[in-house]
Amino acid sequence: MTSSPLRTRRPLRPATGGATAVVSAVVSAVVFAVASTAVACAPGGSDTVLRVALWAGGHELEIERQVADRYEALHPGVRVVLESAPNGYEERLLTSIAAGRPPDVYLMDSPDIPTFVERGLALDLAPYQEALGFRPDSVFGQVAEAFRRGQSMFALPKDFTPMVLYANRNVLAAAGVENLLPAALSPAAPPAAPPPVTAPSVAAPSAGWTWADFRRAAEAVVADTDGDGRPDVFGFDFPRNLYQWVPFVWSAGGDILAPGGSRAAGYLDGPEALEAYRFLTALAEDGLTPGAQFVQQGDPAREARFASGGQAFLLSGHWTLPVFRDLVEAGALDLAIVPIPHHPSRTAATSVLYASGWAVPPNASNLRRAIDLAGFLASPEAQRIRARSGLAIPSRIDVAAEIAAADRTGVEDAFIALVGGARMTWGARVRDFSRVEALAVEIMDRRLVRGEPLASSASDVARRIDAEFEW
Repeated sequence: MTSSPLRTRRPLRPATGGATAVVSAVVSAVVFAVASTAVACAPGGSDTVLRVALWAGGHELEIERQVADRYEALHPGVRVVLESAPNGYEERLLTSIAAGRPPDVYLMDSPDIPTFVERGLALDLAPYQEALGFRPDSVFGQVAEAFRRGQSMFALPKDFTPMVLYANRNVLAAAGVENLLPAALSPAAPPAAPPPVTAPSVAAPSAGWTWADFRRAAEAVVADTDGDGRPDVFGFDFPRNLYQWVPFVWSAGGDILAPGGSRAAGYLDGPEALEAYRFLTALAEDGLTPGAQFVQQGDPAREARFASGGQAFLLSGHWTLPVFRDLVEAGALDLAIVPIPHHPSRTAATSVLYASGWAVPPNASNLRRAIDLAGFLASPEAQRIRARSGLAIPSRIDVAAEIAAADRTGVEDAFIALVGGARMTWGARVRDFSRVEALAVEIMDRRLVRGEPLASSASDVARRIDAEFEW
């Protein structure tokens, strides 16, 4: 779930703007409206048609179709049309609502909450909670809070993920440093039946998993196994984007914005943040991560490298689990889920959470049915169906516990154990946060590509963010 990491599992979306973005959004909205009208007027048009906007694709969209089919079975005469837009989702959705052709229900990503709530584009669902059988205390607290403003609830939580470290224990064991991983909570033993399963473990946040411990482990595994003079086993892959590295700032006791999100200066370029940037850039400068080409272009091979033994640690969310699950269950990948390491001055890490939820536009054509559908999409039954995709943690505590109890690998227990030490992304509170993300990516890039001092690049970026936002 995810990219935010739940938007096609990509937490960072490129900033958009200008005439090109507006024209693209308008064109998409027109195509969206025409397609929707064609569906509504198709043979059998006496049915009530409810449209759901979301960004799912592939297997995830198939799972959502199963959820929609179940709703249709429970409501004869209702058809649910899924309208997926993996690219340009926010712009397309905003334009369709403004043009008076909104979907009946739409999926709201955590970084989109301020935009839709502050513009009045999401209905307050709090008055309908009792009728829908929804209780805020039935979902994980940080997730429910992301969609709340005072007593109002602007979306019913769907699913979420914290950022964690995946660890390849085979790589660490080969270097003799598996013992550097923090003490683990032992999951229940898997059934004594083939195929053999090595149960992943989750490390309890502790004072024993510091940046120094992490660096020692990452450094120890670097190796040239084919003798060509270049390393082909690495400790980590460089976390270039803010959604990846913000937990390191938090885990040093700092932040990227002032309390309330009132400014970046003094925080994004503060002493704790600078320590995090120095720690991470040193990993790259000292050869513990793959080459500099991945700083600016991304690293599309990182999951394959990790799974095949070419990398010890991978920073990601729950959305990556489907990539590894078959390997884990077959015993081909000895996986551990561990916390993000923390600064030596702290006792535990603070990770970041990304979530999504089902919202209803106030101008939905059939408001009563739209609210009912949103309630079902967030229901325990829908979340149980959706959990088959493995992309995120169900937002409901009881459903997440059920999924964890049935998981013979122990991975779900591992993720849930790390939820308590995490906080929601700033994007859930700060409007247009993608602009902060787009600028903040320069800080470490300028050090690794141009050799600029981190203090000057961070200060420059913080000033530019403050000037652009005029908080």
